[in-house]
This record gives sequence, C-alpha cells and structure tokens, in this order.
Amino acid sequence: MEQSGKDRRRKPRFNAELPCDVAPGDADFLYERLECRTRDLSETGVGVVAGSIYLGYTCVVDEGRALLLRLVLPTGEITLGATAAHYLRLDEGGKGSSYLIGLRITSMSDDARARYTRYLEELSRSEGS
Repeated sequence: MEQSGKDRRRKPRFNAELPCDVAPGDADFLYERLECRTRDLSETGVGVVAGSIYLGYTCVVDEGRALLLRLVLPTGEITLGATAAHYLRLDEGGKGSSYLIGLRITSMSDDARARYTRYLEELSRSEGS
C-alpha cells in the first residue's frame, strides 16, 4: 500500500546543505556519479538538489532503481542505499534548471546508521535552540 504524503513524513526533517553524490547501485556505474547537495535529511529519507536526473543515459529517478548515495557528513563520508521516491524540476531563472530529488533510504551499514543518527540528533538540537 502506498503511503500518503502525511504518513511518509512522520519522521522530522532537518534542513542541511551537505555535498553528496548519487550513483546507480549496479557495478557497471561504479565510477559514474551525479554530483548534488542535500536540502533536507530525515531518519528515512534525504532530499537532494541536482543539476540533472540523468547519469549518461540512465535516469536515476526511474521507479525501483537501486541507488547509492554518498553523503559527506562533518565527521566524514557515509554511503546509503536508496531509491527515488519523487522528483520535481526547479527553475532557477536564467541559471538553468535543477531538480529536487526525494530519496528513500533503503539500507546502510551499522556504522553509517550510527553516524547518520548522531548527525540528525545534532541538527535536532540546533533547530531546537
């Protein structure tokens, strides 16, 4: 059953602009990555802004496509498994277009989860002050 927008956003989102990149999760694309920046983070998903939704001929927002998200936290890089939940074209008036891509986190190592959770807790404290 598909979650409604309200159900999908039960976890708090935190504004954070961090460098990141996205790559298809198959080995053929090991060295090809779509550079982007985070817009917001939550326990279950990440919103990123990218200049394209294509990596070569591959559309990274195709339904069900396994993706790898490399996220640069202040404590170092982590890699998450993800799938695209939605995307939206953003017009930047004369600067070309960019895309907001909502990624649903599907997997991460225990170490990455601990570091990611600690960072979300830091964001929660800083937004609460």
